[in-house]
Amino acid sequence: MLEENLVKAIGIGLCVFTILLVVYTIFFRPKSFLEDITARWLLLFGFVILSPLAYLLSFAMVFEDSKTVSFCNSCHVMESRVENLKNPDSEYLAAQHYQFRWIANNQCYHCHTDYNLFGGFRGKIAGFRHVWAYYVVGYELPLKIYGTYDNQICLYCHGPVRNYQELEEHQDYLKDLDLSKKSCLGSDCHIATHPKERKKSGL
Repeated sequence: MLEENLVKAIGIGLCVFTILLVVYTIFFRPKSFLEDITARWLLLFGFVILSPLAYLLSFAMVFEDSKTVSFCNSCHVMESRVENLKNPDSEYLAAQHYQFRWIANNQCYHCHTDYNLFGGFRGKIAGFRHVWAYYVVGYELPLKIYGTYDNQICLYCHGPVRNYQELEEHQDYLKDLDLSKKSCLGSDCHIATHPKERKKSGL
């Protein structure tokens, strides 16, 4: 949390400094910035170095915020899912993980992100893909996951646990579960992750 606040403070400070530098150079230098070589260098520094740096830091902050449950809840279509997540009486899988804090923070992100080299980056990009669908191209209800859910996301936490490995119901399917040929979810396995929406229309 301290690191996030520090990055935010640096990002905001950099934006303010860049704006002040450009305003000072254009309006408060004694000579016209077109005639003053120092003013032109200051503008070049402000526009070519500081502005992109401020943009990248701002983008990084938004990228980091995309991991939070509140970010997911900022889209109207996700409100019912987040409400269910926080409902202490819900028996859905996501709500159980949230209620018992089996995942301490950023629960949506952890269950929708691959645990490989670029998994976190791809998870955040997928989040922005959802934002694009929500605000620009539209979406269809009930919501469906893109592609097939990778069991390795579940097995990252559950796989090493003895209870998972030794449970009789898992024994015949360990290899198929490992390769995502058989889903962890289903009528004869674990309960659904989220409740389904009733509506069928998009934007």
